[in-house]
Amino acid sequence: MKKSSEKAALEKKLLSLLPAGCAFTKTLDRALVYCMKTGGKRLRPLLFMDVVKAVKKDIPPEMKKKLLDFACGIEFIHAYSLVHDDIMDGDDMRRGKETVCKKFGSSTAILAGDALLTRGLEILYGSFPVAAAMVNAGVGSPGMIAGQAADMAQEGKKSPSEKALWYIHLNKTAAFFAAVCGAGAAAAGAPEKDARRFASFGRRLGMAFQVRDDMLDRGGDMKKYKKSRNDEKNDKLTVLKFYTLAKAMRMVNEISAEAESFLEKLPYDTSSLLEMSGALREREF
Repeated sequence: MKKSSEKAALEKKLLSLLPAGCAFTKTLDRALVYCMKTGGKRLRPLLFMDVVKAVKKDIPPEMKKKLLDFACGIEFIHAYSLVHDDIMDGDDMRRGKETVCKKFGSSTAILAGDALLTRGLEILYGSFPVAAAMVNAGVGSPGMIAGQAADMAQEGKKSPSEKALWYIHLNKTAAFFAAVCGAGAAAAGAPEKDARRFASFGRRLGMAFQVRDDMLDRGGDMKKYKKSRNDEKNDKLTVLKFYTLAKAMRMVNEISAEAESFLEKLPYDTSSLLEMSGALREREF
C-alpha cells in the first residue's frame, strides 16, 4: 500500500477511534474532531508502519487492523503534545489554522490534550502491550515531557547552554521517534537487538528532524510551514542560538547519515525508511 493510501486509511480511522462524546461534552467533542481534521504529516504513525513492514512482509488481516489502531494511538499522543505545547507557548496558528487553544480556549484545550493522551495509551496497550510500554516510556519523564519542561525552563536565559539544547531535542522530539521505531520492530516480532537498532535510527532521525525544524521556524516559507513563528519571540533555545543556518544544515545531513548507518546491518529491506530520512532532511514544512 502506498503512502497516500496508508495516510488516507489512517485519517479515516483516527476519527472513528476518538473518545466517545455525549450531550454534556459537546465543546470538548468538537475540539477533538477539530484537532484531528487540521491535517498534519502523520509522520510518527507512518514511521511506525514503515518499520513494521520492513520487518514483517506478510501481515495477516487481523494484525493489520491492530497495527492501524496502534498507529492511531501514536498520532493521538502526538496530537496531545501539540495541543498542550501550543497552550504553553501561546501559539495561535498550527498547520495554517487556529490552534485548539485559540479556537476553544485553554481550559477545553487542556482537556482535549488529556483525552487524546489517555485514549492513545488505551489503544496502544490494547493492541501490542510490549510495544506500548516502549512508546509510553518515550513520551514521559524522562522523555517528551521532560524535554518540554527543560524547553520552558531555558526560555529567555541570558547565557544559553548548548548542553541543555541537546537535552531538549533528545527528549522532547528524538525520544518519541526512537520509541515509535522500536515499537514498530517489537510489534512485528523482531529480535530485541534489532528493535534497539531501529530505535537508534529513530533517535538520530528525530534529532535531525528537530534541527531542521529550528531552521524552518527562522527561515522557512510561511505558506508551506504554516506555524506561528514564536521561537524567536519566546526566546526559545534552538540550534540557531549557537550555529548559522548553513552549519545547521550540515548538522542535519550528518545526523541523518548517522541515522541511516543504523539500518545498514539490519537483515531487512529498509528502503522506505531511507527514503523517509532523505525526504525529512530536505523538507520545507
